[in-house]
Amino acid sequence: MPKRTRRFAAVAVAAALGLTACGGGSGSGGGSASGGNDTYKMGVAMALSGANAALGQDFVRFIQYGVDDANKQYASDNFKIEMVSEDTQATAEAGLNALNKLATVESVPAVFTAWSAVVKAMAPASEDLGVALFNIGANSPDLEGAGANLRNFFPLASVDVRAVATYMAKEKGAKKAAIIRVNNATGEGAAKVYKDAFEKAGGKVVATETIEQDAVDASSQVAKVLAAKPDTIHVQTLLGESSAVMKALQEQGAKVPITTYSGVGEAVAVRQASGDALNGVIYTTLGGAKVTDPKVKELVARFVKDQGREPAGISYDVYMYDSVFFYAEIIKKLRANGDEVNGKNILKLVDSQRDFSNLPLEGSTSFTHAGTVIKDVILKKIEDASKNPGEDPEVVTIKP
Repeated sequence: MPKRTRRFAAVAVAAALGLTACGGGSGSGGGSASGGNDTYKMGVAMALSGANAALGQDFVRFIQYGVDDANKQYASDNFKIEMVSEDTQATAEAGLNALNKLATVESVPAVFTAWSAVVKAMAPASEDLGVALFNIGANSPDLEGAGANLRNFFPLASVDVRAVATYMAKEKGAKKAAIIRVNNATGEGAAKVYKDAFEKAGGKVVATETIEQDAVDASSQVAKVLAAKPDTIHVQTLLGESSAVMKALQEQGAKVPITTYSGVGEAVAVRQASGDALNGVIYTTLGGAKVTDPKVKELVARFVKDQGREPAGISYDVYMYDSVFFYAEIIKKLRANGDEVNGKNILKLVDSQRDFSNLPLEGSTSFTHAGTVIKDVILKKIEDASKNPGEDPEVVTIKP
């Protein structure tokens, strides 16, 4: 087994959020199969500091809501879940540190995480550490098959980016497209999916420009893209650099349709920083639960009451909340079968069952043989970036 790093990520943010940061009680790691009143740790690795913390901190809050509610729902089954959180800073290095601490110090049987660069780095390491790894908020297509212990609870860009590329070529008649992407796993894989889909639909990608994560100036990238005279531009970036791209597009007079995904379109921090530069942008959302669904609205109202503001990325928050109930159902079934709740048994159950119908917001989800999920794609348009993302009108729903 490779030597495990001991340079662990900071945990102070979790305490500041008022969230559980350590375990306890009988069965607090893998738990037992005795049917007693056991506590099972849920490892959560999110960006709690850095440029992407606005999303990561909200993700953890929604997971905690899920823990609180699932513990009530499953109380009669004589077990409870305890969240143990670590900071990934949305980077591969800090993500590996977080995974190591969760696996070796906290002894969690499963880790739930997000951000493509983080998940991609964690995937092979999770095999060495013997933990189940669940992607609940990253979309790089490279995550399909990235590791034997990885399962993608969140749909990958091979679903939504393919859909929007095809839509722009076939339905909107775009012949030439350009791409601006972040220079990491989030941008690289999605850019390839977009190019393949757009060109399969009869178009041509005439320019692709990369920007570093958290960059504050995108003027040169935008100038090169506009020089290629595209009919549409797709932006696949993270929070830190997204507003720089959008502002540069506005400043340099971009007049063509701009598309992106929910990580940018719904992010309150990006909307505030970009202002009206985001108006008119079309973005993808995924999932069976819409922000207009009563249960989702109730959960958002709960967050607003607690935090005094709207959540940063509700399309992702749905998966964060539901992931706890997914985990709880796994624990319940393993206990019923007399099996220990450990990484190996968790993965075995997911692969054998594949269909999970206990999710309070999405209703259900089904894993493919490749360990991914497929959802409908909803395109939404930002008409006023100063408004709640829930008010963005839907453009079209695309069946994968």
